[in-house]
Amino acid sequence: MTLPPLLPLGELDQLAQEMGTDKSSRTHDYMRLYEFLFKPFKDQEFCFMELGVGLPRIQAASLRSWRQFFTKAQIVGVDNDRRVRKFSGDDFTIRIGDASDPAFLTKMSETYKPSIVLDDASHKWSHQIIAFKTMFPLLPPGGLYVIEDIFTSFPMPIKYDVYADHPESCWSFISRLQAALAGCQTEWPALSAEESELVSWIDAVFLTRRTVIFVKRDAQRPEEAERVAELKRRQG
Repeated sequence: MTLPPLLPLGELDQLAQEMGTDKSSRTHDYMRLYEFLFKPFKDQEFCFMELGVGLPRIQAASLRSWRQFFTKAQIVGVDNDRRVRKFSGDDFTIRIGDASDPAFLTKMSETYKPSIVLDDASHKWSHQIIAFKTMFPLLPPGGLYVIEDIFTSFPMPIKYDVYADHPESCWSFISRLQAALAGCQTEWPALSAEESELVSWIDAVFLTRRTVIFVKRDAQRPEEAERVAELKRRQG
């Protein structure tokens, strides 16, 4: 018996190829999983926010892909390169700012209230961790948080050492959260109260090459809320 493919090439991949973003199957092959997870949002009114618009020469290719796929969504791009602002218009909005600044990210979350956040910004370890810690708690229940290009957490040629700007890689940080989720927040691995609270709001984690996607729970489980409260008491 031959089963149908769970993650076939679909509309999003075709759009990505047409727009020229590297998220298509021609390069990183992200869009198959994205279509599987994003399809329930396709005709919904919500905000999709992407951190990192890309170099000006690609002309906001991924934002243009999202605009075509999500029929009723508000599409917002965030970047620190003022040159990409010229692509902002009726189809999507581009805000200029620092995606590693918690105050700026909080403002973006409060202003636009995204239901999906996709981090394709600097790929620096500290930036990826800061953005997740800041924006995941502000997502609505059922929201999705995507971290692309997590491969920068792994050993690579010296020219990429610029990403290693933090004592802990983003992958190590994510791995601890996943271990706590899988183990139902037992005493291992050791987590801060902030990290334990993040885990208490994670419903599921999807992992593929270079990419991790978190789904936010509808509500904390009572026992995990109690654990978070106890850790806050212990850790002050």
